[in-house]
Amino acid sequence: MPTVIIVDNSLSMGRLVGKKEKETKPLTPKSPQETITIDDDLELRHLAIQGISYLLDQIETNCRLEHVALLQFSSLCELTVPFTRDIDQVRSKLSTISCQDKSLLEVGLQGVSGLIMEEWGASVTVSLVIVTDGSLGHGPHSLQNLVNVGPTELKLPLPFPCTVSVICMADKSLNREIKRSKEAFETLFTKLGVPTEMGSFHQIEGGLNHKSTESVFKEVTDLHYKQWCGRLELGTDMGAKVQLCPPPKNFSKMRDFEVVKRELSDTLIVKGFLALSDISSPPVYSRHLILPTNPAKEGKDDDSKTPNLCVFLHGALKVENMCCLVELGEDWYGVLYSWSDNKKKSSLMLSLFEPGLDSVPWMGSLDRLGPVSGLNETTQSPFPVRSDRKPSYSSGPVVWIKQSGIQSDIQKVLRHARKLPEKTAQFYKELNRLKRAAVCLGFYELLEGVAQICERECGLLPANVSPDCSIQLTYVAQVLRSPECYNVKHVVQPKPTHFNQGKI
Repeated sequence: MPTVIIVDNSLSMGRLVGKKEKETKPLTPKSPQETITIDDDLELRHLAIQGISYLLDQIETNCRLEHVALLQFSSLCELTVPFTRDIDQVRSKLSTISCQDKSLLEVGLQGVSGLIMEEWGASVTVSLVIVTDGSLGHGPHSLQNLVNVGPTELKLPLPFPCTVSVICMADKSLNREIKRSKEAFETLFTKLGVPTEMGSFHQIEGGLNHKSTESVFKEVTDLHYKQWCGRLELGTDMGAKVQLCPPPKNFSKMRDFEVVKRELSDTLIVKGFLALSDISSPPVYSRHLILPTNPAKEGKDDDSKTPNLCVFLHGALKVENMCCLVELGEDWYGVLYSWSDNKKKSSLMLSLFEPGLDSVPWMGSLDRLGPVSGLNETTQSPFPVRSDRKPSYSSGPVVWIKQSGIQSDIQKVLRHARKLPEKTAQFYKELNRLKRAAVCLGFYELLEGVAQICERECGLLPANVSPDCSIQLTYVAQVLRSPECYNVKHVVQPKPTHFNQGKI
């Protein structure tokens, strides 16, 4: 999912960290072990930049296709780097973060909302990382005013789904109101429309230094940017270690009367194969690129010579125009397929359905799929599977958007009435259709109106019309005024007469 890093560049982020201390930099192959002196010139802003740099390193390693944007806010919101996959470009702009004036979080959130709606719309889930010192601020647009009074200009809740991680660059000695800040941000999550499990607050434990800063940013990377590695299995003898990019998330969704939660297994099991024409274009929860991961080997050319299941599936599925049905967890499935954006480049992709056996309606229950050899001999495709439910759009419902629609239905009933007894069946069919629609909509006045029209028609009938016409219209007027007529299942039956014998 796209990531937006929002940095508080208010004047309070320019506060000095504190006393002098020495810190030993870990030994790396490129640079020898050395001692760094943290002096009084180190500001909170510098630690924030170091932490964001660590976060970018993790995104670059674990989420190669991630789009990242960088904003900074004080009394104004500035877009430092628009959405890009070039992490080096974002990293190069970190040095431009400079302290300005007061901290107005609502201004920053307004900038984020406008950017997301312009670039991604309201359907894509976005990850927001807010880096601040936890200051509540004062006056309109501040965090304190946003939580206690309400937004001044920002429309809440946010119009797009998102996860929010707040990183507080302060400890108890630097920000004595850090508990109030945590409570304020937790209240803000609710106002933003962020579920409890998708909002998190992280603060520095211990002294303010490079190590504690890296630790607090590591909490966020473990939460949202941790690399997913598992095993793809085909049968009992074929398997391969794979990585999904971007990392998939556990499923959690509020439905009508329950909360559906599923945890993703670390094993992807291929259950069978389907033609792409049968699976068509199903609704999916998320899409991921599958990359093989091999353990480190001594020989550099071993990878190109070693058979790999991902390469085998990619080539086979592409040639045969098929896909794999994959089980991810309890009643949770997805499809594995070859996808290409042009003639030269193609990749192996995994699309996850929402949990449930009926996540693809035309496939039926996914646990009841079996081999083609088990079907009776037929030339027709077994899909789509017929459902027991009758779709509402196949019944030809009555639609009264304009007045002319009601007039047309009433005139149709009267046309059949004037041709009684020959049109007795058609007359009562149209009458019951009109009556059922009126009762379903609570339009009881229409029943009285039709009854009055029937009585009026009795007095205007010409002499050459069958007497059965007058009898049926009078009978219908009485039935439409009866209490039984207000039952939606009640059906008006024709009144038997010697004129319509054999025509009912």
